[in-house]
Amino acid sequence: MPTEQRRAAQREAERPVCKRCGRKFTDERWQEITVHRTAVRAGDKSVCGPCRADDVAREEAAAEAARLEAAALPEPQDGPEPDRGRGWFRRRT
Repeated sequence: MPTEQRRAAQREAERPVCKRCGRKFTDERWQEITVHRTAVRAGDKSVCGPCRADDVAREEAAAEAARLEAAALPEPQDGPEPDRGRGWFRRRT
């Protein structure tokens, strides 16, 4: 048993801590940042799960705001036609 307790204590000592809020990572988040397939999508690997969820929500809100702003911009109006009577081969009227 002492070796199991020692391993558990060693594992807890190695568990990453969020640089933003100071909480220790959950097992799921720790695995997410260390497993190769999911580490690519894990985002900032120095933040815990709740802080990562806040980041994702902030990014989605910014993308939605940008989309709404782009949709709200008025379409450019066609300006007046350029003066066509003043070219090299056109007659003046």
